[in-house]
Amino acid sequence: MHGVPSPVAPQPIVPMSIVLMLLLAAQPVATDLYLPALPHIAADLDVAAGQAQATLTVFILAFGIAQLAAGPLADRYGRRRLLLWGLALYVLAAIAGALAPALPMLLAARAVQGIGTAASVIAARAIIRDQHAGAAGMRAMARSLTGQSAIGVACPLAGGLAAHYLGWHATLGMVAGFGVLAWLAVYTGYRETWRRPEGDRPAGLLTFLAHPQFVACALLAGLSFSGALCFLILSPFVFIGEFGMSRLAYGALPALCSLAFLLGTVLCGRLLRHWSVPRVVRLGACLSLLGGAGQVLLWHGGVHAVWALVLPQCVYMLGHGFHNPCGQAGAVAPFPAQAGRAAAVSGFVLTATGFVSGQLASASGASPSDTLVAAMGCITALLAVVALVFVPLACRDGPLPRPASQ
Repeated sequence: MHGVPSPVAPQPIVPMSIVLMLLLAAQPVATDLYLPALPHIAADLDVAAGQAQATLTVFILAFGIAQLAAGPLADRYGRRRLLLWGLALYVLAAIAGALAPALPMLLAARAVQGIGTAASVIAARAIIRDQHAGAAGMRAMARSLTGQSAIGVACPLAGGLAAHYLGWHATLGMVAGFGVLAWLAVYTGYRETWRRPEGDRPAGLLTFLAHPQFVACALLAGLSFSGALCFLILSPFVFIGEFGMSRLAYGALPALCSLAFLLGTVLCGRLLRHWSVPRVVRLGACLSLLGGAGQVLLWHGGVHAVWALVLPQCVYMLGHGFHNPCGQAGAVAPFPAQAGRAAAVSGFVLTATGFVSGQLASASGASPSDTLVAAMGCITALLAVVALVFVPLACRDGPLPRPASQ
């Protein structure tokens, strides 16, 4: 065993739990914080609502593709070096977006920020696998996501305040400030955890896609994320556009969903101490299915009210708090020697699933509210099949077995 060369790290002064929380939060901060400003961006730049939505879409697309490069880089050069460069890119892109005078520059800045975010998130997932195996990795992921979701609760509220009083440019300025904080946390609080095994061979895409546990867990996380993403994309146009809510009031709605997700991650971490992984995932599936079905039944039953959309979404997000840590950590768990690459491929599957779902939702000719209800109904049905059938089959020999070759 020998270490990968990396910048000399000072003695850690920030707890590792805080570092991981900030790294995983880089993605929701870059999306949720500026959501309340989307209608303002469209008006200020004199573009259609769909073009304003493209600033989120291009971020997600760049984030998804960049993960495929971030994983091999994390396994080749180490987590720390990738993080310092990736977070620097994240900050510079946020500043460029805040200063953008027109949509093309804003789109370019958001794409670059997606690349920096990929480095942060992939390295964080790899660090968790460096330090934990099996269900312990899922518990560590759940704890980190609990902190991430606590930040997620504050993001739309802070974004709503900033958009209302300071304008949309200020929301991206706040994203840049968060990136600086995360960079400092890595520099002062993280020492390299990656050690390259002797004779390590790069794992190809088929190595991961041929493993049932990887496929089941990656799909679990991807479909669950799709439901959360569709709500994020459509909700400003549903609640601000159709229901006439102020940007300030709207900010409370994604915050409620993030709070439900936070509660789900806490429950998931505790239940994994006593329950098998398939049992925990089944409980999450019941919650997600209840949320999606409840939204469809209420809406088509004539209950066209804010609570009829938000309350079932919160129940769905409670289940998402089970699926996300189990799916993300479960996909990487069988590959300790290729954790960066496994995290990259699973992250790409997650983001690609969300991107396709978001594109279909954005292209819908129906009203935003009808589109949201239809999307959630379809997503929860597919998610239930994966969670109730595929994950138990993949983990039938016990929680998270490793491949025989490891």
